[in-house]
Amino acid sequence: MRSQGTAISAPGINRINGFVRKHFVHLISLVSLFAFLTPGVSQSVRAHKLWSGRIDASGASLFLMMLSASMQCGFGAFRSVVARPKALLICLLQFFIVLPISCWLFGQLCVPLLGHALGEPIQIGLDLVVLMPVAATSSIWVRDTKGDIELLVGLVLITMSLGTLTAPTYLHFMSGLGTNSIVIPRALMLHQLMVGVLLPLVLGVMLNHLLRKHLARIQPYFTIMGSTGLFMAVFLNVGTASPLLRQFSAPQLVSAMLLILAVNLANFILGAAIGRVAGLGRKHQVTCEFSSGMRSNGTALVVGLASFPSAPLVVVPAAIYIIFQHLLAGIVKSRLLARFGNEETVTVWDETARIRTAA
Repeated sequence: MRSQGTAISAPGINRINGFVRKHFVHLISLVSLFAFLTPGVSQSVRAHKLWSGRIDASGASLFLMMLSASMQCGFGAFRSVVARPKALLICLLQFFIVLPISCWLFGQLCVPLLGHALGEPIQIGLDLVVLMPVAATSSIWVRDTKGDIELLVGLVLITMSLGTLTAPTYLHFMSGLGTNSIVIPRALMLHQLMVGVLLPLVLGVMLNHLLRKHLARIQPYFTIMGSTGLFMAVFLNVGTASPLLRQFSAPQLVSAMLLILAVNLANFILGAAIGRVAGLGRKHQVTCEFSSGMRSNGTALVVGLASFPSAPLVVVPAAIYIIFQHLLAGIVKSRLLARFGNEETVTVWDETARIRTAA
């Protein structure tokens, strides 16, 4: 009856959300194409700020995505993540150790393929993308693939807090840069953390608790808010990088895109392999794979522009990666659902795995 009440109470919103899910790849491709062809519009949107200049369009998009994700989290969810820390520790291990090593290996190909002038900033940009926090946008894919959304929100919060602060040290070893030459805008990142992550996180969990009886009825509205934030982030990132892509020759552009795709694909594959080898449950495997492959490219864009004003090409990998990660996420979602089946099958699968482990 609840599902019928939900459908009756918001038929228009449910149809929109259904349309977005069904045609997500096509929609994100159209948004990217429009942003690429109209960079002036993206720059104009980015210039507008809300709350007396305290939040820009990128911050607003992050706020919407994070609020949509945290609305699905109750107070008890975070206690369960900490009480069973295996999945959290494994995901953090891959974020801080496995993925940086993988990206460093791919980065060694940038200068040989693109030349020093273009290869070096692309290598730095790739490193920045991988070192940035887990994308809040991955909550859309984790939710639709029946993953552990509470684990994901915890990963977003931890990597947002620590990932950007450790980036200078990682870049020193990964790109051969001196730590003192890298200016990470910590005050700006703290502001983004507070406004884009902590505030919607607290607000979403409180709303989840206060409106629990009505959550099924109002959730579709927050879902469309999260989708809106995602498309806004894609539009802003691609529009910012569009003028910079014209500095590449056709072979260089193809090589750069293949390198970025290879890094993105490797991240998804490593997340899937680590989750299975570690023996994680179904929900944790889903979250492990998406959190491994998806990064907060808006954060990478902010850090790249602020830290390397004389080398704007460092933001190009973020703009290309944000497109690839969602295209690949669509493939990953289909593969995971085909592997695990529907929700009822998943429950049986998890219980069977638990019994075998106990035995």
